[in-house]
Amino acid sequence: MTLLFGLAVIGIGVAVLLNWSVIREELNGHLSVAPWLFIVIGAVMFVIAFFGCCGAIRESHCMVVTYAIFLLVIIIVQVILAVLLFTNGDSIKEGLVKTMNTLYNKGTTDAASRTVFNNLEQQLQCCGKNGPSDYGLLELPKSCCSNVGTLGKVLGNSCTLVDANTEGCSSRVADLFEKWSKPIAGVSIGIACVELGALFSLCLANSIRNMDRRSRY
Repeated sequence: MTLLFGLAVIGIGVAVLLNWSVIREELNGHLSVAPWLFIVIGAVMFVIAFFGCCGAIRESHCMVVTYAIFLLVIIIVQVILAVLLFTNGDSIKEGLVKTMNTLYNKGTTDAASRTVFNNLEQQLQCCGKNGPSDYGLLELPKSCCSNVGTLGKVLGNSCTLVDANTEGCSSRVADLFEKWSKPIAGVSIGIACVELGALFSLCLANSIRNMDRRSRY
């Protein structure tokens, strides 16, 4: 099952990658995860599942142990992630806000930082560091507007204060982290428990098989 799911995720990533520009335009920026992430996750899942399936079919001790090690590493990473989110949530949130503020400040002089920040504005549907007023009387970047209104169209599809997203990106990041950190931590713990059960089952099955072999000789 994991093997098929890994292939499915890779397929989704490849399909999205081949039509990335079209999909981004159609979804109006709501797809915030790059297709390469799907491909990488799918590839990792496929490799891990490959070791598990082939190890079970071929009764290869080496492949089964490799699968168990991979699974154990994933469990440890998930538990660490969950613990960090539960215990250091405020520090992580402050770090994200600080990073966002730094990126905005660097964007005033660095074109690359400005491009990254504008992409974040579009994906998160926010504007500026603290709001549209951060840009003063200057023309707002188009990334500040999810939709261009009548005034913006009259001015040549420009983003105006009337149409701009009112929330600043710093508070937007903080709100999103506050909303999703605990659920993500809970899901990570839940999945880790299931994987730990699978790992124990694997060890038990391997032990029973070894005992059965010894009883024959």
